Amino acid sequence: MQRIAKPPSRTVQQKPKGPVDPRPGERVRALRLARGMTQGALAGDDFTKGFISLVETGRTRMSLRAAEIIAGRLGTTVADLLAAGPGGDKAREVMLLRAEAELRAGRPAEALELTRQLQTTGQGPFDARVQRIRGRALLDSGSWRAAVLEFDAALRGFRAAGQTQLAVRSLFDLARAHNYLDERIEALSLALECERAIQSGSVIDRTLELQLASFIATIYVTIGDYASADLRSERAKALAEDVTDTRAVAALYESLAVTRQEQGDYDAALEFARRALGAYEQLELEAMVGSSWNTIGWICIQRRQFARAEEALVKAEGSALHRDDQALLGYVLQTRSELELARGQTAEAIRMADASTALAGATERCKALSLLVRAQAVAASTAPLGEVRSAFTQAINALEPHGRRQLARAHELRFDALNARGEFEEAAAAAALTLALMRPALA
Repeated sequence: MQRIAKPPSRTVQQKPKGPVDPRPGERVRALRLARGMTQGALAGDDFTKGFISLVETGRTRMSLRAAEIIAGRLGTTVADLLAAGPGGDKAREVMLLRAEAELRAGRPAEALELTRQLQTTGQGPFDARVQRIRGRALLDSGSWRAAVLEFDAALRGFRAAGQTQLAVRSLFDLARAHNYLDERIEALSLALECERAIQSGSVIDRTLELQLASFIATIYVTIGDYASADLRSERAKALAEDVTDTRAVAALYESLAVTRQEQGDYDAALEFARRALGAYEQLELEAMVGSSWNTIGWICIQRRQFARAEEALVKAEGSALHRDDQALLGYVLQTRSELELARGQTAEAIRMADASTALAGATERCKALSLLVRAQAVAASTAPLGEVRSAFTQAINALEPHGRRQLARAHELRFDALNARGEFEEAAAAAALTLALMRPALA
C-alpha cells in the first residue's frame, strides 16, 4: 500500500522587526478569556495556536489582515484591538476590557457600571476609550443625548492624541447617536466625514467601511433619496464579500431589510431579514435571533402572510421568554397587535397593544408605537369619535420624544382615521401637520 505523505502543518514564520508593543497582545488574551475561547478556537483555520500564543505574549506582531480576522472573532474592531492601553495600570485596562466584553455580550447596564468605576479626568487616550465605551453603553440603553456628550468628549481625546482610527470610529458612533435622535442631516454629515477619511487612506478598516455604507444607505432611504441609497447598498454588498466579521455582515443584512421595507419592497426585505437571521444564528446571538424573527413576522404581516407571521412571532416570543427579555417581548406584543389589526380583530389588537404598554421592561419607544397601533385599532372599531381622538392624542404625546418622522406617521394615520369618519376639517389639519413634520427631513 502506497503511503500518502501527510501534508506539513502550517507554522508561523513571522519574526518581530524591532520592539513589539505587548499591549495589543494583552488585549487579545483578555478578550479571548472574556469570551471563553481557547487559543485554538481563536486561531481557527487561518492561524496556528502557536501564532496566537506569540501574539498574546508580545513575541510577534499582527499584520492588518491578521488583526482584522482576530478582531472579528473577538467581537471587536481592528482599531480597538490595536489601541494602545495605559501602559502602567493593568488593573484599569482589564476593567475596561471587561466593560467591552459586557457591551459585546449585549449587557450595556453592566458595561456602564464598569466604566463608572473607572474614574477619568477627561484627558489622554485611555480616558477617551472609557468615554467611548460609556457612550456606546448609553446608546444601547436608549440614553441617546447623554451618549452624544460622551462621544464628543472621546472624539476630542482621540484627536488630541493623534489616534485617527479611534477618532473616526467615535465620529461614526456620534453619527449613530444623532440618527437615533432623528437628526438625520447631522448624522449623514458625520457619516460622510467618516467615509472621506476612509477614501483618503487615513483609515483602513473594511469592516468600518461596510458599516458606514450600510448606515448611509439607510439614512438616504429615510430622507427619500432612493438612488443614493441603492448606490451605497450595492457598495455594502460588494464589501461584504471581503469582510470576515460575521456580525458586521449580519448588521448589513438587517440594514438592507430596513431599507427595502421603507421602499415598500417586502419581498427583498424578507430575503435580507432571513440572511440576517442566519448570520445571527451562526454567531449564537440569541437576542438578535429573537429580534430577527420579530422583524420577519412584521414583514409577513405587510405581505398579508398571516400564518407565516404567526410562526415567526411564536419563535420571537419564545426567545424573549427564554431569556426574560422584556424589551423584546414588548416589541413582539406590539407586532402581534399589528397582526390582529391586519386580520380585522380590533378587540384583540387593542388587548395586545395594552399588554405591550403595561410591560414594565418594554422600552418607551415600544410603548409609544404600541399606543399608535392601539389608536388605529380603536379607529377601526365602532368606538365613538371622542375615544378615537383620545387614543391618537395619547399616542402622539408618547411619540413626541422619538422624532419628527414617527410623529409625521402618527398624524398621517390620524388623518386616515378622521377622513374615514367624515371629519374632513380635522383630517385636513392632520394632513397639514404631517407635511410640516416631513418637510425638515426632505430638506
